[in-house]
Parts: sequence; structure tokens; C-alpha cells
Amino acid sequence: MTETFEASLQQMETRIAAAERQAKAVLSRLSRARRNATLGDINAMVGHIAQAPDDAERLSRALTELSGSAPFDIAQSMSDGSYVQELQAEAARQGVTIMDRDGRLSAFPFLLKLEPRLPAVRIGRKALRAIRPSYLVRSLKAAQQGAKFNASGFLEQILRAYQHLASSWTPSNTADGPVVSLSRIHALLTLLPMAAAEYPREAFACDLLRLNRAPDIRTKDGFGFAFAAATGSKGPERITAYDEDGTQHIFVGVQFLLPENS
Repeated sequence: MTETFEASLQQMETRIAAAERQAKAVLSRLSRARRNATLGDINAMVGHIAQAPDDAERLSRALTELSGSAPFDIAQSMSDGSYVQELQAEAARQGVTIMDRDGRLSAFPFLLKLEPRLPAVRIGRKALRAIRPSYLVRSLKAAQQGAKFNASGFLEQILRAYQHLASSWTPSNTADGPVVSLSRIHALLTLLPMAAAEYPREAFACDLLRLNRAPDIRTKDGFGFAFAAATGSKGPERITAYDEDGTQHIFVGVQFLLPENS
């Protein structure tokens, strides 16, 4: 059976602890010898100094064993998919859902990206080098619980893009706005160079789901919003988000509603 990253790190932790104990033994021996020298207990001092080389030899053996340990090839594990499998298994154990859709990882409301060269795992925009699965999932779980979302600010961003795409409708109109493709809105929000990489569709989808959980949010002018039904929609117009439980949510279009209709 192929050794997992978690098991490999556990073995390394055990070996490091063994070396640490030997290092403490050497320091303790020298500390006692120094104290005996302070007190003038010559026999005890000489005895500790005589035993110090044996302690040092045991430390040397522990360090040699430690340095000879074969490192885990985390870059290969990230490339061949075994790290993701291990991460998902650990996430399930801790009650966290990590979705893998064609190599795109997400744990609502965050996107995850493997960085084999560092190595690191990017959670949102933050790259974490502490990538032991058990620790990383705990960090992810804490980030999920502390995640904040400015629903009002996001709705205003959507409104500005919406008004460019539905130029015939303005908040001064006497009718609800038309349904506008969310895919087109995302394209408009990411026109600037590097913007699409910084804010991919998957991140936009997560924000849409978070906004959908705040249906009473209004724009500064008092307009509400409604997401168009996704029935029968296929292809690039579909924007898909997965929640904490892995449940799929599909978004297609949005319209803004008059205050009296929202």
C-alpha cells in the first residue's frame, strides 16, 4: 500500500521527537555539569562530562537516521491526484466537503488551488504552506466559519454591470428590469487584464450563492433582485455553485425589481 502524506509526516514527527529527546538529554547533562561547576562539586561535574560523549553519540545516531529519511514527494502526489484524494478523505472525516470538478477544487465559499512548486495550497487568495491534510482541513474549516461577505457591496457591483448590459432600463423606469445573463455580467466584471484569473467563474458562483442567501438585500435606491429560473438552461450560460454539503446550485440570469415589487 502506498504511504500517505499524513502517514509520512507522522513518521517524520516521531523521528524528530526522538532526536529532540536526545538533544534534551545532552543539554541536561551539560546543564548539570555546569551547575556542579558552580557549586564546586568536582566529582559530579567530572562524571557528567565523562558521560556527555555517550549522550552526544546517541543524538548523532538519531540525527543520522532523521537525515537519511526519504522525503515524501509531495509535488508528485499533487500532480497524480493522490494528495487530493487524501485531502478529501480527511475533510470528510472532519465534516468538511471539498468538491473536485475536473480538477477544480472548492470548499464553499472558497476555491482551492494546489501549488506543487512551493509546495502550498491556495485557499481563496491566501497560499498556505502548512499542507498536512489534518492541519489544512482544520484551517479550512476555521476559515469557512469566519468567512465574511459584503452582500450589499456585491449587489451594487452586479447592478452597475447590469445597467451596462440592459442600457434601456434605469432605476427611474416604471417597470422591473429585464433578465440579464449572469455569464455576461461576470464577463463584464472581469474585462481588465488578469481580472478573470483573480475572479474566476467559480468564485463568482460562490458569491451568487451567498447573495441568494440574503434575499432581502436592496440596492441603495431600494431595488430588489431575483435570479431567473435555471430550468432547461445548458452550456456556458449556466453558472454552478456547490454549497457546504456539496449540493448543486445553478444560476443563469438576474433581474432587478422595483421597490414595490421586491
